[in-house]
Amino acid sequence: MYTVSVPFVDYKKKPRTQDVAFNLDVREVFKMLPELKRVFDWLEANKNEEPRDLSPEEVSAFYTDFEDILLSAWGELSEDGMHFRKSGRYEFEESALFNACMWQFVTKPEETGKLMEGILPKELFEMVKNADPEQLAAATGAKVSEQQAEIDRLTAELEARDSS
Repeated sequence: MYTVSVPFVDYKKKPRTQDVAFNLDVREVFKMLPELKRVFDWLEANKNEEPRDLSPEEVSAFYTDFEDILLSAWGELSEDGMHFRKSGRYEFEESALFNACMWQFVTKPEETGKLMEGILPKELFEMVKNADPEQLAAATGAKVSEQQAEIDRLTAELEARDSS
């Protein structure tokens, strides 16, 4: 889980600061592997000191993937710590807070990196970061049985890594 304090101005022009929590569980990570990988690749490609020219398509693709991840990861932790409730996703998406979160993460790559590391289960972080984009793309467009085979392959790889 990753929690961050976000300053923003609400729609009535009142300055606010609010803590926001993000988390993905294993099931969600497997469903979002292509998007997660593309964001990791984006961060890697843009971590150089030298700014590079970005095409509108590249920026739009990154923004779309990152928005999907942010909205999927947002939630509210129950008091007993047993649940991470995501039922208010659409209310969050319509909020000034969501706009401020997107702005903060998109304009500060170091914060985006912290978020990505914080929302992924530790055992999956390196696997997602180092995943083969071609295999992920093939698995995403594949039949359910082929997607399951790719998930099984990644799980076996993870288990083999853990046992060594």
